Amino acid sequence: MKKIKTLMLLCLTVLLFNCNADDDQAQENNNPSAFTLTEGVATTDGITFNWTASLDADNQDVTYAIYLNGDLIIEDLNTLSYIIEYNLFVDGENTILVVASDGVGGTSEQQIVVNLLS
Repeated sequence: MKKIKTLMLLCLTVLLFNCNADDDQAQENNNPSAFTLTEGVATTDGITFNWTASLDADNQDVTYAIYLNGDLIIEDLNTLSYIIEYNLFVDGENTILVVASDGVGGTSEQQIVVNLLS
């Protein structure tokens, strides 16, 4: 009986020392930093869009997704520019949205509007 009490006391002690105050608090994820989106050069293929790098305070890799008029064009980009082909645009106003993501729920976004005339 004494062995069981000693064993239980030992187990309880190990459990208490393994508990950490940080275990109860989930680490808060920061959003990637703001960035600047600009319209670049119009080529024969389409229009180039450029943006500055978005940095993540938690040192997570930042990737980018591009939306045109609410439709996802491409995601998981590691580059800071992308050419959107002319055939994807509509006549008139087009909204380009670039979303920076850290992969664990943090995002930052910028959008611009371009007008295309036929």
